[in-house]
Amino acid sequence: MTRVRWRFPLLLSACVVLGQLLRLPPLVDVAAGSTPADVRLVYPLAHVVFAPFTLLADWLNGSPARDLRAAAAWAVAAFLLVRIVRRRRAPQGARAGALREGLAALAFLAALAAFLAWGALLPRPIPRRGAAGADALVFDVHSHTAATPAGRRGFDAAANAAWHGRAGFDAAFVTDHNTTAAIRAWLAAAPRDAPPRLLPGVELSLSGLHLLALGSARDVPTVPYRSAWDATGRLVRALAAGRAPGDGATETGPDAGIGRNPRPFLVASLPEYWQHHWGPDVDTLVAWGVAGFEVWTSSPRAMDFPPALRRAVVARCRRDGLAMFGAADMHGLGYSASVWNVARVPGWKAMDAATLSAALLERFRREGAAASQVVAMRRWLPETAVAAVAAVPVNLGLLLRTATPAHGAALLAWIGLPALLVGVRRRSPSL
Repeated sequence: MTRVRWRFPLLLSACVVLGQLLRLPPLVDVAAGSTPADVRLVYPLAHVVFAPFTLLADWLNGSPARDLRAAAAWAVAAFLLVRIVRRRRAPQGARAGALREGLAALAFLAALAAFLAWGALLPRPIPRRGAAGADALVFDVHSHTAATPAGRRGFDAAANAAWHGRAGFDAAFVTDHNTTAAIRAWLAAAPRDAPPRLLPGVELSLSGLHLLALGSARDVPTVPYRSAWDATGRLVRALAAGRAPGDGATETGPDAGIGRNPRPFLVASLPEYWQHHWGPDVDTLVAWGVAGFEVWTSSPRAMDFPPALRRAVVARCRRDGLAMFGAADMHGLGYSASVWNVARVPGWKAMDAATLSAALLERFRREGAAASQVVAMRRWLPETAVAAVAAVPVNLGLLLRTATPAHGAALLAWIGLPALLVGVRRRSPSL
């Protein structure tokens, strides 16, 4: 019986040890597919101590929607398998067995709900991005506050800044949906050199398109431009030319009210441009003046972006000098960052928000695809629906391969100590 009791812990321990022997760096350059040389992840002590929970929560935070559904299915299947094995080893009467299984199912669901709430809602320990070099700026182009309808209640600009600081960002564009109220209030009241810098922006909801207007510190009325693709085009062209609605222009016709305004940098957001405007519409967006594309994000629905299409966008950005970005798309839910942008901006630490925003936008326009590096947590993204079935176990194996040696030691402790305690408890009556 002793050998049987230790088989599962020994199997898990062997997986952890094998993962450490085949260890991989946890970060990858999204565009190049290689390991970035000058950046790293820094983990708080609590993240290491609670490794089984923190590593799994980090992976779920950056997972595609299909992986989240698959993870739920795998968890239920594992629970059912355990219950079947236990029932065969200790058969009971029908009534007692039904009660026991019902209680076990309730305990499983309660534990699963508690873990998901902890991973998505509570300020748990998370890794932060570290970068080498005084001029290295780690930034985010897409985040929200409670001013966005889907934003978490109470997640104001101060909470947004605090989260970005914990995740290792030096600066972040606040891009609430169709409003700049939160970022304008923050910029008016916050210390000029308070890290991390929150920068102005807005996410515009248009005809099957979400568009980031980075650098915009004023509201842009979008309702007249949402009805049709052509109407959206009028607004995009106006924004790209530095003309925005509501500036008091005197022209008439469909573009009445569009006047001069500092030119924002326009970025097509995922998943909308992929789901609704793939193909010729991407060419149209570029012709209208969209100069950047999100290629990686923390949004589950957007992470369903097929890898082949991501490669096509990366190739297009490189060919045509378009900027590409990773987006946290933070709404106050889910506490791990899974992607960061890194740029070399000399003297950025001495810049206030307005100066830094202008410097970044000028860099995006001047250098395009070379303006910044998109670095993400390493994960395996299947190319086909058949391969997607294996995404959960493959990525769990990848978690073990990307865990630090300290995480590996913590995992071994979490595996071995319960088995030891169970063994001591079972032997105690005979002592």
